[in-house]
Amino acid sequence: MMNPRWRTPTCILQAVNEVNIKAVTASFRKQAIEFLADPQWIIPSIVAPFIFTVVVLMMYPDRSGTVLLQAILGGGVLGMWGNTLFASGYSLSYDRVNGTLEPLLLSPTNMFDVIVGRSIWNTFIGIVNMVFIYIFAALAFNTEMTIADPLAFVLIMLVTLFSLSCVGLIFSVTFVFSRKSYILTGMFEYPLYVLSGAVIPITLLPEWTNPISMMLPPTWGVEALRASAIEGYSTVFGFGMWGNTLICILVSLVYALIARAVMSRIVREVQKTGSFAGY
Repeated sequence: MMNPRWRTPTCILQAVNEVNIKAVTASFRKQAIEFLADPQWIIPSIVAPFIFTVVVLMMYPDRSGTVLLQAILGGGVLGMWGNTLFASGYSLSYDRVNGTLEPLLLSPTNMFDVIVGRSIWNTFIGIVNMVFIYIFAALAFNTEMTIADPLAFVLIMLVTLFSLSCVGLIFSVTFVFSRKSYILTGMFEYPLYVLSGAVIPITLLPEWTNPISMMLPPTWGVEALRASAIEGYSTVFGFGMWGNTLICILVSLVYALIARAVMSRIVREVQKTGSFAGY
């Protein structure tokens, strides 16, 4: 019998091997087309992050170091999470309205692979958004941001965006159960901004919120980003830059595995009944 402590890594490897690359690519391309064709995504993904960055930089005369990092992180996470959450909720609502949700669930392609493709597009938009915010801050406010470890910063940035995608997977699966997913998007949008420490540092939040923050993978990624950008930065939970990065990856994978398990359960039930009316 397999040692229990090796079961989780085995599940992760098995889940990676079962991913349909063609389905993920097609979903990524479809999500990109919908994003570019529908102007409503411009507000949560592009306009809102820039407004947030401008407000933060105008509030503080010292536009360097921690303040600049907080503005860029906050604006980037704002755009990435807003796009992920709204796309997760509305894309499934559109599938319901257009009558394509049941065919997707009943098709040979795993619905989870479709959601993964949509999440990867959202991650890509988050990366592009952060780059534009940094350029905008440098040109409009004449700011200069010095990063202590540039290579680590880029790697951890990708990990943090991956963690946001994994949280988006959980919400995508959850939204399948609701016919009013667009209402849920408004409920879950701002709590993650605050609890993850992207908008304001966790140290400024009440202590009772710390356990909730620790359950969110972006929290660890944001702390690791601060440690890689600011020389001598002491992380809130004391795990250091790479410790926070490792925890961020592990918690993100747990989120992805839970989302995959729940989606598989839903697909099996739909395949038995041939209808999605029960959800």
